[in-house]
Amino acid sequence: MKLTSQSFSHIRITCLLPLIVLFFWMFTACEEVHEQKPERMTEVSIVGDQFHINGSPTYEGQTWTTSYGNEYPVEGLLMNARLVQGLFDDLNPETRGQWEYPDTRLWDPDRNTQEFIDAMASWREHGLLAYTLNLQGGCPYGYCSEQRWDNSAFSHDGSLREGFMNRLERVLDRADELGMVVMLGYFYFGQDGNLEDESAVVRAVENSTGWVLEKGYTNVIIEINNECNVRYDDHPILQCERVHELIELARSIERDGRSLYVSTSLGGGRVPSANIIASSDFVFLHGNGVSNPERMIEMIQEVRAMDEFTPMPIVNNEDDQPWRVEAQGWGDDGNNFVASVKNYASWGFFDFRLPDENLEYNLGFQSVPVNWQISSERKREFFDLLAEITGSPGTPVLSLERSDVIGEGVVRIKNQHSKVPIEQIEVIINNEVITTAQNTPFEFQLDEIPDGEHWVKARLIYLNSNGQEVIVESPYHRNPWWPYGGRY
Repeated sequence: MKLTSQSFSHIRITCLLPLIVLFFWMFTACEEVHEQKPERMTEVSIVGDQFHINGSPTYEGQTWTTSYGNEYPVEGLLMNARLVQGLFDDLNPETRGQWEYPDTRLWDPDRNTQEFIDAMASWREHGLLAYTLNLQGGCPYGYCSEQRWDNSAFSHDGSLREGFMNRLERVLDRADELGMVVMLGYFYFGQDGNLEDESAVVRAVENSTGWVLEKGYTNVIIEINNECNVRYDDHPILQCERVHELIELARSIERDGRSLYVSTSLGGGRVPSANIIASSDFVFLHGNGVSNPERMIEMIQEVRAMDEFTPMPIVNNEDDQPWRVEAQGWGDDGNNFVASVKNYASWGFFDFRLPDENLEYNLGFQSVPVNWQISSERKREFFDLLAEITGSPGTPVLSLERSDVIGEGVVRIKNQHSKVPIEQIEVIINNEVITTAQNTPFEFQLDEIPDGEHWVKARLIYLNSNGQEVIVESPYHRNPWWPYGGRY
């Protein structure tokens, strides 16, 4: 048989063909693995007027017994807090500098998000199952008449900004690990004006809803905008009369047969209109300005009496009254929190720094820069009552006590959780770990104290009953070894 050059070519191709097929199969298989969504751990669902997580009602079997012996069901509620600045950044160079951290004199959006993530397990240990996060944040001063900063996950045309969405992904991943639900808001008045027209608003809803679904998250519910009755003059579709169009749009978006639960909110003391109730999967109420808890009860009753209302959860996800109205307090009667729970509605804590508290970095969950830890008395009062109502263990209270000797102090755990399996104790100055230990009380003597201002705190890292890492910090102390102490 005579072999020609063409024969050799044919033999080479024939021999190589199986290798080519194998390479193509391996390349395709790798692409399929790369595109596969991660398996999610937390799935929220609504069954009648209850929230369920992974097929079971929240706080399953839990009943709150008050100090005077009355019992109230907690099962199916979704206790929450307004923590909307977890993604915060300011893209306006003229205003960006005002958010700098006091300990580093720099603003850092990634630090903000990481400290948010670090604090989540401690919130969860107190029974917090959900929090409101917003793609356009909220007023960094609590309440604002104008907003010059640019804190928006949306570009002018409604496309998504990569930095914001990368931070959102980190937050949602941690919430998924901890069994927490994120009430994700899209728009905030004062920031919505960055969107160029109504078409951009619609695209923003489509893009953000599609992003959540394409990432495979099952622990997210949607709040289209914060308080549709407040200053959305640039975009009538975000006003209460038309916002149901966006609610219905978001509800209609599907990926792999899945869609999201959607609603929106109004200002404090206002009840949603019929078009919003009819289009929503649940009802948001706000308690700001509701100084009489009886009005909180009336609002809940008004919603349930509406013709458009069918059994669905009622959630107060923004309320600053218990700490701003001294007469309410944090007892088991006479405040908006317990009034909501006793009338089977979920409740959410809204905390910010008042004008005379601007320098009190330990205060406020909405004031930027944020200390995301349970670092103030009113944060502690809310979380302690939350733990009592939900039957949750809470976390240790960590203290840092200075002595009169410069650089000398002791870190203590002050409450009944002193037996937690400690991984590490840290003393931190100006956001840098200076010294560590494995047990408390931890007596320390620092070799060197920074010149000028220094911000000092202690950190406890331990494992909870599920083997998850929990981070608890003491409040920050400013210049604790200066002669006049750590006062502002």
